[in-house]
Amino acid sequence: MSNDIESTIASIPFAERESVHQVEEAKDLAPKFDEKGCIPCITMHAESKEVLMFAFMNEEALRLTISTRLAHYWSRSRQQLWKKGETSGMFQHVQRILIDDDQDCVIIEVALTPPSIGGKEASCHVGYRSCFYREIPLDTKPGEAVELKFTEGEKSFDEKEVYKGTANPTQL
Repeated sequence: MSNDIESTIASIPFAERESVHQVEEAKDLAPKFDEKGCIPCITMHAESKEVLMFAFMNEEALRLTISTRLAHYWSRSRQQLWKKGETSGMFQHVQRILIDDDQDCVIIEVALTPPSIGGKEASCHVGYRSCFYREIPLDTKPGEAVELKFTEGEKSFDEKEVYKGTANPTQL
């Protein structure tokens, strides 16, 4: 890690969690990371409020997101820090960060950069605008196979072109 990144991370201090009142009612930023050092993050489009993705952040990712105003996440499958857009050019420019009442979940509102190779602004590595591009039908009868319904009619970009030479992050 470069000295610039280390000093940026160090410049965003998190308070120690000392009391329920402090966590719920005070102005201290005291995030609660889970046993694996992660905090859940919901990413929404700043204008439309559409949910774009869900990911995790570790302490480093949260500090970098706050200080650079670019979304950073912790990839649990690859076990590495991940700056959204570094490969695709589809950066997420953070407009606002919200933290919940007990400070164990964050929401970031972002503006998107269109992919580096054609297409419209999007967030999903599969090519759709949102990672939540399918719906689970609620009218499925017992014993009937669940058939997902696509909520986006077409992809925003060609993922095979944008991510050419990059391994798919989806793990079976």
